[in-house]
Amino acid sequence: MPDAPLRIAIVSRQEVVARGLAAMLADYPDRVIVTLLPSVWSRAAGVDVILYDTLGLHRNDGAELEHLIQDTDAKVIIFSRDMRPDLRARALAKGATDWLSMSTRAKELVEAIELVAAGKPIPDQPDSLGESARLSPREVEVLGLVTLGLSNQEIADRLFLTVNTLKSHIRQAYKKIGATSRAQAVAWCMQHGFAPPDD
Repeated sequence: MPDAPLRIAIVSRQEVVARGLAAMLADYPDRVIVTLLPSVWSRAAGVDVILYDTLGLHRNDGAELEHLIQDTDAKVIIFSRDMRPDLRARALAKGATDWLSMSTRAKELVEAIELVAAGKPIPDQPDSLGESARLSPREVEVLGLVTLGLSNQEIADRLFLTVNTLKSHIRQAYKKIGATSRAQAVAWCMQHGFAPPDD
């Protein structure tokens, strides 16, 4: 553990994500302090580690992330929804220091920040999307596409399933997560790290 608390900046286009991370980190004031960047384009003076939401790569060409990596002295950890390993791969290819899953717990988050600040890698993390509800990989895939706003026919076409087979997967997944409607399923998915729908 460092002698003084590390200064952390959070960059996310979703207020709920940024506030959620800040609240998690607030439980460890002796180890980390969240500081606000005046703008994503600032020089991040005095910031040790930046937590960057890979959703930013989904919504732009990556210029923000490139700036944070190249034009600041901070180490950049990306946090990623487990359903979007493509965005994680893009961020790491651009030079992000390491990555964390959105399903990371507060204590693990602080430990990971300290490791990265000390120049050490974060231990390998399993992608645990849907693990708490014991969803099968197919159910995770189906719920991810539901969360992205695709219709049953679009999902069936994408996964090469009949609509009836897809409906069976949806019923099983809904039962496991306690959802009785598509809106409830999407809300559960958003709370458990699935990719948010496009604007």
